[in-house]
Amino acid sequence: MNTTPSAALAPNLTPSATGAAPEVSPVISPAEAAQFQRAGWCIVEGLFGPDEIDAIEAFFEIYKSNGAAVYDDNSRIEEIDPAQRQVRAMHPHRYSEQVKNWALQPRVMEVLGVLLGRPALMVQTMYYFKPPGSKGQGMHQDNFYLLAAPATCIAAWTAIDNSTTENGCLYVVPGSHRHEIHCPKATPGKTETWNNYGDSHIKPFPRDAKPIRVEVPRGSTMFFGGQLIHGSGPNRTTDRSRRTFIGHYVDQATTSLSKFYHPVHNAAGRIVSDIAEDTGGGPCGDGVGGVH
Repeated sequence: MNTTPSAALAPNLTPSATGAAPEVSPVISPAEAAQFQRAGWCIVEGLFGPDEIDAIEAFFEIYKSNGAAVYDDNSRIEEIDPAQRQVRAMHPHRYSEQVKNWALQPRVMEVLGVLLGRPALMVQTMYYFKPPGSKGQGMHQDNFYLLAAPATCIAAWTAIDNSTTENGCLYVVPGSHRHEIHCPKATPGKTETWNNYGDSHIKPFPRDAKPIRVEVPRGSTMFFGGQLIHGSGPNRTTDRSRRTFIGHYVDQATTSLSKFYHPVHNAAGRIVSDIAEDTGGGPCGDGVGGVH
């Protein structure tokens, strides 16, 4: 697939605010930043130290025993069948100052500033447990849900376990960060919604899209843009989880965002109140904008 940026690139499709060469930073190499601009994703090592990764892992092993309804659809963890639904804590930063600090980790925020072209704002956290036997996640674009405008969002996806083909690593379509949002089309004769868990969210799937797998070692962080088509495979192992700490971010010039992602926090942890809640249903005009 040709992943050379198009001269006709629409200004809202790439996280970079200017389209210029990314600034120099000690925490992300020019090659990593260039790959992000070219392919829509990159992996940066060492943003979290080994002790921080250990602490995140230990925190969420305790967190999953708290009995709270803080998972998908306000479920409790014991109510979720991992073969049918994702086992993921939603917005844990809203319940823990420590999680908020991890999401606003200065080195992560510095990388985001380089990739976005402006200072980053944090809008969501998630923690995927993905135990053995878990189903995969269908191919989708994050900004279908976040509805960030005028620029798209970015995910920072930190592997707590080695993410491999066997335990359900991500698959991405390189270069698809230059796509518009793919609006879903109903399948005649079927009653399921387009965003059923574990199925391909994008229907019809672009014919020229060729997903590749991306394995991420423990402690490394994968960054990818909100238009990038991505999903994950099932966890086929019997003894290994694929745990991941994820943050979603927008740049400080963002003017509107789905209400599910408010309140918004800046790098200092303070709430930013001048971003409107999107009420128009995004590019597909169907009112979607929420958990993804």
